[in-house]
Amino acid sequence: MSTRDQLQELRELGLRATLFRAQWELSTRVVLPRRAEARAREAARESREPSEARARPDVRWTSRLPFADPVVVAEAMRDRMPRASSARLLDVAEDAARGKILCFGRWIGDYGDPIDWHLNPKTRERWTADRFWSVALGEEARVGDVKLSWEVARFPHAYHLARAAAFHPEHADRFASVLAAQIEHFVAANPPERGIHWNSGQEIALRLMAWVFALDTLLVRREGGSRAAEVIARAIHAGTTHIENVISYAQRAVYNNHLLSEALGLYLAGTLLPTVPEAARWRTMGRAILEEEATRQFYPDGAYIQLSHNYHRVALHVLGWACLVARAAGDRPASSWTRAMERSLDFLVAHQNPVDGRLPNYGANDGSLPSILSTCDHSDFRPLLQGMSLFTRGERLYEPGPWDEAAAWLLGPRALDAPLRAPERRSVSFTGTGFHVLRADDERSFVTFRCGTIRDRFSQIDMLHVDVWWRGQNVLVDGGSYLYNGPPEWHEHFMRTRSHNTVTIDGRDQMVHYRKFKFLYPVEARVLELSAHAVAGEHDGYRRYDPSCVHRRAVRLVGDDLVIVVDHVPSTTAHAVRLQWLGGAFAYRHENGSASMVLDTPEGPYAVAVFDERAEAQRGSVVAGQESPPRGWLSRYYAEKVAAPSLEVNTSKSGPHTLVTVMGPGRAELTREGDLLTARCEGASATFRLHEGLIVIDQEARA
Repeated sequence: MSTRDQLQELRELGLRATLFRAQWELSTRVVLPRRAEARAREAARESREPSEARARPDVRWTSRLPFADPVVVAEAMRDRMPRASSARLLDVAEDAARGKILCFGRWIGDYGDPIDWHLNPKTRERWTADRFWSVALGEEARVGDVKLSWEVARFPHAYHLARAAAFHPEHADRFASVLAAQIEHFVAANPPERGIHWNSGQEIALRLMAWVFALDTLLVRREGGSRAAEVIARAIHAGTTHIENVISYAQRAVYNNHLLSEALGLYLAGTLLPTVPEAARWRTMGRAILEEEATRQFYPDGAYIQLSHNYHRVALHVLGWACLVARAAGDRPASSWTRAMERSLDFLVAHQNPVDGRLPNYGANDGSLPSILSTCDHSDFRPLLQGMSLFTRGERLYEPGPWDEAAAWLLGPRALDAPLRAPERRSVSFTGTGFHVLRADDERSFVTFRCGTIRDRFSQIDMLHVDVWWRGQNVLVDGGSYLYNGPPEWHEHFMRTRSHNTVTIDGRDQMVHYRKFKFLYPVEARVLELSAHAVAGEHDGYRRYDPSCVHRRAVRLVGDDLVIVVDHVPSTTAHAVRLQWLGGAFAYRHENGSASMVLDTPEGPYAVAVFDERAEAQRGSVVAGQESPPRGWLSRYYAEKVAAPSLEVNTSKSGPHTLVTVMGPGRAELTREGDLLTARCEGASATFRLHEGLIVIDQEARA
């Protein structure tokens, strides 16, 4: 860490935030652990429990639980959910009963039977269970990514078991017994303030959400329900007490989905347990934070503060729960919540692939999905968007299907009778944050482009990144995140500029990756051109090295198939420029040494080729699944990466650099006559001139 970067961090944090962070670190890593150990020693001498007696909630508190009747939901979904999906849900629940948990909606983690709550299922190493919460993560180098152990403690399987019991009632008694035992086992194995599962207030809140859903839709309806309700009520009280003690950190340092989740935990506990002494304070504090943050975190143009579609979904799940809790309290949802949901709806639908409900893999993606209420793929946003549309507008976006299940649980099955208004997806720009979508007449084909000044510190280093979707296939992709806390070379790879579909200059990043989740020198970007089929912009991320060095990119969509991208670095000094295009996980073809590749997609061959401004084909390389240094990897699901073709072009010279990429079905070509360039693919062509890196169209032709 250079002195310059350290000073920059202080400038960006500000004096108050810096002092708070220093005080927090001292308190949680030194003072609090020592006090906790002293209390434990004193308790041991007096032969009593080290924690104070917990409040006893009113035994009638379960009458305030807010979810729809599982029998009615199952009946409503009978014709909407394919039999194969229902059978798969049952299989997932059966696995969960044996400690084999569907993690991040994708892969099975074997945590043992009974479940070992401190196990990393990938490395098979264990966290020390009795370490004080604030120092519990100190074993990460030995155990591995803590999120792989946190995942089972979020109880995703509570949703699976409860929902499977609704659709397969012959298994309900057994699933209820298994889940109740797992919850009791977790509580016993994780006493307050001890171990990794008390390290994050958000993790506590998400766990309590899962328990509340399962309690309402399964446990209280079966034998032993009153005992499960008492265990969960006490866990809610203990967990929320801890959240209140630590939420100041989220307010000052991680004011994103973490803060929303912790605030929801307060609001949920204060509403469901009104007889505990802290209830009114928790309810008031939680709701106030949620109201304030719904305005702060959801930008006016509909984008989310973390510039991540996945975390946008997490935050909307939290707001959906807040509305549900308000209903349980006989209260009205805050207008700031519903406004945030409605503008988010327009933003996310604009980016959506109509074929499978996916969005570009933009921004950090840790696989979080707070409420698992459908059998749809983890990447499918239709369950969320259908529910939000029904709640805010009283309309369905999609025809009946498995994506309706979430709305049925949250809003009741009658909501599914609302009128259908299918979205009309078209080209749109969200200029406040710099998300741009060029949509073809065939809405399955579209291009997304990132060009907007970084407003908060939550992002990846991906300015001017381009995603391309063709006939529903994500042919050029964002690589994702893979692991947050794994080997540093992999975290670095997926976070930094080199993994994205953009340009790096002299091997540097657009911003400095300073700490694990922190960047310095936020990028400023400008849109230079904007129309229904074209967008162009530039950023100044490299100017701190060379004041004359900017990266300018122009993107043009021609018809349904042809895409032209021009990258221009107008510096007068010598620089090494690298351009990457990361393809989807398709089979591919590549001529050795050429800057081109052909992806063999289910819709046919899709070609990508790179030329210079004279239409001369460039030299390049294509690799997939390279380990060292990492290159050619795609991670759509957390802790899973698959090989994907990476086309790389490198140029090094003095003076301006210009690279022209042509892509489309069949064969991608570029020719030149005089100052006119003609780009072609199967079924479309465009003739244009270049002006300072911008595309000036002379003529378009389509088949």
